[in-house]
Amino acid sequence: MASEPTEKLVRTIGFWGLVAMCINAVVGSGVFLLPSESYKLLGPFSLWAPLLFAVPVFILVLCFAEASSHFSEPGGAYLYAKTAFGDFVGFETGWMNWLARVTSLASLSNGFVIALALFYPTLKTGIPRAIVIITSILLLALIHYLGVRYGAASIYFFTFGKLVPLVGFIILSLVVWKTNPIPQSFTLPGPGTQWIDAALFMLFAYAGFENLGVPAGEFKNPRRDLPFALLIGILAIAAIYVLVQLGAMSAVPDLSKSDTPIATAASSIIGPIGGMIVTIGALMSMAGTNSGTMLEGSRMLYALSLGRRMGPISYVNPRFRTPSVAIAIHTAAALAFALSGSFRQLALLSAVARLTTYLATSLAVPRLRKLNEGFRTPGLIVPILGTLVALVFVVTLDRWKLLAAGIALSVGAVLYVLTRPKVA
Repeated sequence: MASEPTEKLVRTIGFWGLVAMCINAVVGSGVFLLPSESYKLLGPFSLWAPLLFAVPVFILVLCFAEASSHFSEPGGAYLYAKTAFGDFVGFETGWMNWLARVTSLASLSNGFVIALALFYPTLKTGIPRAIVIITSILLLALIHYLGVRYGAASIYFFTFGKLVPLVGFIILSLVVWKTNPIPQSFTLPGPGTQWIDAALFMLFAYAGFENLGVPAGEFKNPRRDLPFALLIGILAIAAIYVLVQLGAMSAVPDLSKSDTPIATAASSIIGPIGGMIVTIGALMSMAGTNSGTMLEGSRMLYALSLGRRMGPISYVNPRFRTPSVAIAIHTAAALAFALSGSFRQLALLSAVARLTTYLATSLAVPRLRKLNEGFRTPGLIVPILGTLVALVFVVTLDRWKLLAAGIALSVGAVLYVLTRPKVA
């Protein structure tokens, strides 16, 4: 196994911390838009969409659970692909994953400004917008620079902050139960329904779990804890999505007319204060996702640098035990994308990067079984199904996304040659 020891990093995150990180990574700002978007695609049947499309996601999660059980080092899908298929495939997988992380941080930082502008409209443009973006990203960078304990604590805090309004909304909407959407939900959508779009939308709503293994060098027992944290986390997320959809459809029968479905539903139950609480929850959600992205993105960059000619990127601060140079580079890149506004175009890479990560990991599982004993799925059925699920993304990529993917992979290939592994 071609990986270097990482004793410089401190292992401090336990099992329940991993479960919280999984929930934080997946339940982002999208959950506050999920009910209306799925309703527009599937109508009343959208009540079952989070449960129906959790099945292919769970297959992918099983692939990641098995792959993660073989490693204690940082890197996630990069490490899985590198071990199974060699350094080049691993580097390209890691490179695409990092691009997805940095563009996600940039785009959600802008989303944070937009949500905050609902309270303070002057923040939406110009210098105030730039100040909010810079401050929010630098604050997260500082927290993660000071130590993984602080970074993890911020993730736990924001996860709690986003779940409280969501769980409160679920309980309140089910207690009030303004209308019963269940009878109509059994009617299948008619001809012309965009099932592929609905599937892709729901699959991306569950995306984020694939990055949980990236900072494995700072987990107490990743080989034992990661697989089960992934499984428990994704089951909890599926339950949240289903209950949020049910509560929103009960409060607002036609969700297609609202761009802020949870806030609209909360307002219809308890008035404007409900919408305000949900909006604050959305802000907490984006901040939490950004904190997780800061952790995962900087650790992916750090993992890529191990054993390669990438200058000081693999440097670990001796006092705080964090990859400070990788954090600085990740922060600078995110700031550049966020402030320029070009993040909207580059965000296309996020979808392609997830495809690369899903596909590489699913294909790697049979080879990784030769390394050591770990979490096992039965036979080859799960990695085969995982590969097929990942390939669904391929057939839906338009030419612009394919072009963006080709450019990104080409840049990655050039970087691979320039930073070729050190020769012992």
